[in-house]
Amino acid sequence: MKLFAAIVLTGAMTAACSSSSPAPPAPSAPAAPSSPGVPGAGWPTTDWSEAEPQTQGVDPAAMAQLDKQVADTFTEVRSVVVVRHGYVVHERYWHGLSVGSGHDVRSVTKSVVGTLVGIALAEGKIKSLDQTVGELLAAPESPLAGVTVRHLLTMTSGLAGDPAGEDDMLTSPNWVRQILSRRLIVEPGTRFSYSSASSHLLSAIVATTTGGSTLDYARAKLFEPLGIDTSKAYEPVFGGQVDGATLAAYDRSAVAWPVDPQGVHYGAAFLRLPSRELAKIGYLYLHGGRWDDRQIVPADWVTASTSRTGLPPDVESGYGLHWWFETIDGARAFSAVGYGGQYIYVVPALDLVVVLTNNPDAGPGPESLLTGTIVPAVAP
Repeated sequence: MKLFAAIVLTGAMTAACSSSSPAPPAPSAPAAPSSPGVPGAGWPTTDWSEAEPQTQGVDPAAMAQLDKQVADTFTEVRSVVVVRHGYVVHERYWHGLSVGSGHDVRSVTKSVVGTLVGIALAEGKIKSLDQTVGELLAAPESPLAGVTVRHLLTMTSGLAGDPAGEDDMLTSPNWVRQILSRRLIVEPGTRFSYSSASSHLLSAIVATTTGGSTLDYARAKLFEPLGIDTSKAYEPVFGGQVDGATLAAYDRSAVAWPVDPQGVHYGAAFLRLPSRELAKIGYLYLHGGRWDDRQIVPADWVTASTSRTGLPPDVESGYGLHWWFETIDGARAFSAVGYGGQYIYVVPALDLVVVLTNNPDAGPGPESLLTGTIVPAVAP
């Protein structure tokens, strides 16, 4: 069985075993805060402050409706965390999961890698977004030698989009080399093609330019400053045949980031983090890359990541630098999005961050819970 199919099967089995009926078990929720509605929530480095939804301008009836929609329709939702004005105002977990459970967030991983590129650029590890793959990965003979960091970030590398080549990469003995051997189908910078291979090259570039692993750099520059503990992160090798015990250990892990056969953390998918930790990443971007008194990510990088790139008109207009963006009810919103319904969703005008996770291998997708239930429940 190829790796991707094995992972899909494992996810499906996990979902199937989590409930004996189509509807999810009753959600679990944290105890009510002792002082709901107290203003001035601090930075959630240690943990989030909590408040009742109505004290932060969120309709509690809509939150009850959200729970009912999950029970009745969106039965594969695994968690939801709603943060308003810095307070967790609604939080639920289903299928036996809890606040400490990790979630396979699929392509949300791409947005984390994009963030690391921005930090590395600010530190001078990466000199320019116009540096090439040939230079950074010592691959002057590769068909991708002239592809730039900017092309990789904007999904305009010229590579064929997913799923082209993904099975070959996942089962190859050297993922980066396999990508570097591919041919380009169009001139770089001229067409948007969503490519997981591009994100994995970015992870390899982060590791190469920083002198350690992608997780090492993420831990020092992003996770630790936000209070995200990755000291016990599971880092299995996902390449070729992956045995059932490894996949089961991955599914049990609160924090995990698989690596390729050369030890490069997969830049496109399979990062695992608890939902409250994912919310911290959204909160960081909500505040323009600032955390407490530190600028973790340059503010201009946050803006560029969540805005139009200015590339040719056939490039996807809702994609920035490894983040998606849109307008909802006239308000700007941006998100890290993973296959199967994984979201870190940010609406700056509403001072709102939402994390939503779902069984990545089962539907229906829960996006309408964000746009149809949660956002309309928030008072301007």
